[in-house]
This record gives sequence, structure tokens and C-alpha cells, in this order.
Amino acid sequence: MSLTPRVDSCRCDHECQLKTSWSPSNPGRRFYGCKIKKDKGGCNYFRWFHDEFPSQANRVIWGLLNKVKAFEEETGEIVSPGRLTRAWIMLMVVLSW
Repeated sequence: MSLTPRVDSCRCDHECQLKTSWSPSNPGRRFYGCKIKKDKGGCNYFRWFHDEFPSQANRVIWGLLNKVKAFEEETGEIVSPGRLTRAWIMLMVVLSW
């Protein structure tokens, strides 16, 4: 068994990019997509990276995102992407237990 995740190729025959959804129904859910935008001639390839998150995970993620947004509005300080990444990793570790 390989520890390296399989990377899809899209219909354009390019290696797909692993992206993150921030839609209300799938916050933080990873997916493969064509690296060329559809309006630039891409094929609009799409496939989820993992199975669907449990609804509890979605509620936790949205709660955390709302807290970050409230903090940013209150302090006028933008939370750095690195700080969010660390929080995201910690959340995934907790949810995986």
C-alpha cells in the first residue's frame, strides 16, 4: 500500500490540483479539479478527495470560521494563513480520534 495519494488526471490530460471547498455545504472538504479554469479552456473536472465529512465536523468547522471572522472584525487584524493551517490540522487530528 502506497502512502502517496493518487493524483487524478483530468480530461485535458493535466495533473489535477487538490483544492479546498469553502461552500456552506462542504466547508474544508478537499477535491481534485482541473488546474485550468473553465473560462480559460479547462475541462471542469471534479472529484472529491475523501468521503463526505460528518455533519458534526461541518458544524465545528463553520463555528471556528465564524469565530475567526468575528475576531478579525473585532480587532481589525487578519489571521495569517499559517495560523489557520495549524488550527485546521489540529481540528483534523481531533476529529480523526
